[in-house]
Amino acid sequence: IDPVDVGRTYDADVIRINSQSGKGGISYILKQNFSISVPEKMREEVGYAVKQVSDEEHKELSPQWVYEIFTENYVNYTPNFTITDCHFRQENGIMAEATIACGEKKTIVDANGNGRLDAVSNTIKQYFGISYELSVYEEHALSKGSSSKAMAFVGILCNGKSYWGAGTDTDIIRASINALISAYNNMNRQ
Repeated sequence: IDPVDVGRTYDADVIRINSQSGKGGISYILKQNFSISVPEKMREEVGYAVKQVSDEEHKELSPQWVYEIFTENYVNYTPNFTITDCHFRQENGIMAEATIACGEKKTIVDANGNGRLDAVSNTIKQYFGISYELSVYEEHALSKGSSSKAMAFVGILCNGKSYWGAGTDTDIIRASINALISAYNNMNRQ
């Protein structure tokens, strides 16, 4: 039905986010208010993160609050490690030279891959001695124009479980690296 028929509007009060909200409503809020298109496979996990806050607070959540929960948990999330610098060269595919910062320690790690993100992923695997699969990669611009920020999403699969991250930057490669770092940090959190 048209919300106007029952005295409501689309902008303010059609979708309310609370402990009963579905992943579709949360994705709609992020898309309509912040231009964030959450990948379909990531929506359930984001929905649970938002529902948990609503359950704990016993409140409906504003779009801004939903956005803050999303960014706090997924966007450029780096509590355990980050990559402070990364350089690439063509050598047997793509060679990445990544500076991995873990606490006060910085280590330069080189690894090859079939593309930039795969090469950076291989530096992380090598540094931490872990195996996982890059299972999902999506990206989009957050606004129009050549100076727009990009948002990238990465899903990694480890021992049958998916972990998600998102990254933003004006450079899509850096946004992708940030998303990968966030996904790995989320894997460590759980």
